[in-house]
Amino acid sequence: MIELPTRYAPADIVKIAMDCEDLDALAAPLEFASTANDPWMVNAGILAIGHAARRFKAYPAALKDTLWARIHDFPQAEQLRPACLAAQEDIRHFKAKPV
Repeated sequence: MIELPTRYAPADIVKIAMDCEDLDALAAPLEFASTANDPWMVNAGILAIGHAARRFKAYPAALKDTLWARIHDFPQAEQLRPACLAAQEDIRHFKAKPV
């Protein structure tokens, strides 16, 4: 088992989403992203949700909802919106199930 750090950079979260062996490995990075006060960290979490939908045909529903809600906390909300739309399209296209 790979030991994950307790702090992440945005690129770390996306890399974990692309390389992890199961959806559970995304829990800690997505929780970190969902509580971050950095819009680009939240963006990385949103991108990771899209990767999860593609790779595992599933996504963590509660963390998705939290991350989507967080974009409105930032003045960059309009810049973050395309990532949400792309991830939502991945969820739809790959018929990913909420878990």
